[in-house]
Amino acid sequence: MKRVFNFILAMVVCTASAMAFEHEPAEGFSFMGLFGMNVSNLQSHPYNAKVGATLGFRADYMLPKAHGTYVTAGLDWTMKGGKKTTTETLATATPQGIDCDYTRKYALHYLEIPVRLGFRYNPREDWGLYTEIGPYFAVGVGGCHKLSIDADGNDARNVESSETFGAFRKRIDIARQTFQRWDAGVSFRVGAEYNGHYNLLMGFDWGLADIYRNSLRDAYWENMIQKTGAGERLPKVNNFNFSLTVGYRF
Repeated sequence: MKRVFNFILAMVVCTASAMAFEHEPAEGFSFMGLFGMNVSNLQSHPYNAKVGATLGFRADYMLPKAHGTYVTAGLDWTMKGGKKTTTETLATATPQGIDCDYTRKYALHYLEIPVRLGFRYNPREDWGLYTEIGPYFAVGVGGCHKLSIDADGNDARNVESSETFGAFRKRIDIARQTFQRWDAGVSFRVGAEYNGHYNLLMGFDWGLADIYRNSLRDAYWENMIQKTGAGERLPKVNNFNFSLTVGYRF
């Protein structure tokens, strides 16, 4: 009886394995163009999520005799950042103050190089499912920090203003905070492919680098000492991003 059970178990395992790799992906290189949207935020920073765009190109190499295991690398242009609106009352010469909405928006544009290890499973000949994880490395190539003030009341025109400046410039200014250009982290993707060409991917990027400049953090601390007598250092800030993209495999 035990031998019969072992034989049946072995047959089930063999059959399952044969079905799993019946439509095994072809070995070698393939290439994909990508376009989609980001929903990003600055972790440990009191800002809300910001929607942006992403555009990229990637190359996949299906490892030989690896049963769906592959390596992928690419180059992406991606928009990250965050935004926040606060309401404060600005004192003026009039008996009543003016309610002002202070809005800060960070638009951080990066060139990213993701390198991930993935596994693909084809349940049917024209369908493929895959998941991948690995590091990414990024450099800031543009973007801006926009500060705007919207006010209500008779004297609103005297206080309303808007200012935009580079998000990665080296100038140190407490009111005009900027970031360092370099970023790195871990990225995760899941995707589906139809007919060998059409792809839909969903992913997350967790930044591990503190993108605040140390010089800005020191300047902020010294400014707090001068104003209040008690220093407070800025917290670490990391990029976080959710992406939804479509791709076409060549």
